[in-house]
Amino acid sequence: MFVEYGKLSTKMYEITKPVGHSIDGDIEYYYEQLKNVQGLILEAGVGTGRMMIPFIQKGLQVEGVDLSREMLNQCQLNMDKADVSGNIYQGDLTKLDLEKQYEAIIMPTGSFCLLPRVIIKDVLTSLRNHLKDKGTLILDIELPAWFNPGEVTVSEFPLSDDEGLLFTSTAQEMDWHEQKVSYIHRYELIEKGIVKETEISNFTLYWYGIKEFEELLRRVGFVDISYRVGYEKNNTASLITFFARN
Repeated sequence: MFVEYGKLSTKMYEITKPVGHSIDGDIEYYYEQLKNVQGLILEAGVGTGRMMIPFIQKGLQVEGVDLSREMLNQCQLNMDKADVSGNIYQGDLTKLDLEKQYEAIIMPTGSFCLLPRVIIKDVLTSLRNHLKDKGTLILDIELPAWFNPGEVTVSEFPLSDDEGLLFTSTAQEMDWHEQKVSYIHRYELIEKGIVKETEISNFTLYWYGIKEFEELLRRVGFVDISYRVGYEKNNTASLITFFARN
């Protein structure tokens, strides 16, 4: 019934989060954590290459994996445009089989929170299996401090003189028992006032308590677990970065 990260949402992502666009300083922060890594780095949920491409340009050996073929197609176009090369894979994070291991695996800016809670143990296990001994996992989780049930926002994104995207986000509910918030996202491609294509997604974000997430990491075998808040520049932020070693 719903489409997650299809053609139109990928178009909007490319407009709002282009290659090199830093979200609250995430590119700068992650680069500081990775700049001394010698060896391969994997970005899980690489999307269109917003973070991976500038990292490659800075000399890091970064590969990417994503479930969305639309996102990966755009990522390849962006790599070609930037004249950089790197491996990108289509894969399910619950059962990755890339036949290699990495010095570091990253999943920045809340992408982890898009994953259903029922598969989290499998995802963390799969990521750990792709880390070298003493390799580091770095990922962000986010608390929904900004969520307002029932809120509707509408945004317009011109593509040309005749064509554009209309995006409507409707906040559904906060489920305290399941620890998730949900939205209905509607993407409409409009040409000369006529809707040519429509894409609708059920956008769900899951949240975790700090101690809860530490325990999840510990249960699948991670050690040396620590966290930072707000990329170490805002200790009241809702975004939390976890570090864990294999």
